[in-house]
Amino acid sequence: MHDSASSSEPGLRDRKRRATRRRIAEAARSLALEQDVDRTTIEQIAARADVSPRTFFNYFESKEDAVLGHTELDLTPETLDAHLTAVAGEPAALAVVDLAFLVFGDSFGDEHERTARKEVIVRFPQLMRRQVTRMTTVAEAMTGAVRTVLERDPAWGPEAATPQAAEMLLGMCMTGLRSSARHEGSDPDDVRAAVVASIRDTAARIAAG
Repeated sequence: MHDSASSSEPGLRDRKRRATRRRIAEAARSLALEQDVDRTTIEQIAARADVSPRTFFNYFESKEDAVLGHTELDLTPETLDAHLTAVAGEPAALAVVDLAFLVFGDSFGDEHERTARKEVIVRFPQLMRRQVTRMTTVAEAMTGAVRTVLERDPAWGPEAATPQAAEMLLGMCMTGLRSSARHEGSDPDDVRAAVVASIRDTAARIAAG
């Protein structure tokens, strides 16, 4: 990744997994909207997504999680360690942006996905608690990963790599990714460059103030 931004893009295996996960989520959501969440079964979701029930559980823990349609990769310690290895040696801002690319793929700029998720939460408010739980889990995992990035960066180091600093940088990156995806298009290089430039400009203006 040090020589080419393209290496931060998901590999073929990850893209296939993400496509399967998205297909299962779309099947779950459409069934829930047609016949209610409670009446929807995992077997029905698997059949519509053209996967086995066993494969379903490789991607989602429950039908509710599938209906909510979280499409980021599983945030296991092993997965995050692999991503951290991929961004090792990069400046902090670029490393965090690339880390977000690796974890979330193109889902951060997917307005259709966010709109669909809002629709099912409004329709089935009982899903809100599960959504909040998932968001908390993702935020904690990503914040921990960003702290590791900062600890390894000579410009930061362990003392400066506080949870607050990690949360702030992660928040700036994620907000910048969503905004740039809307304004810069879907090209990863354009989005990445715009976000990193925006973060550096913001940091410089804050320091000057």
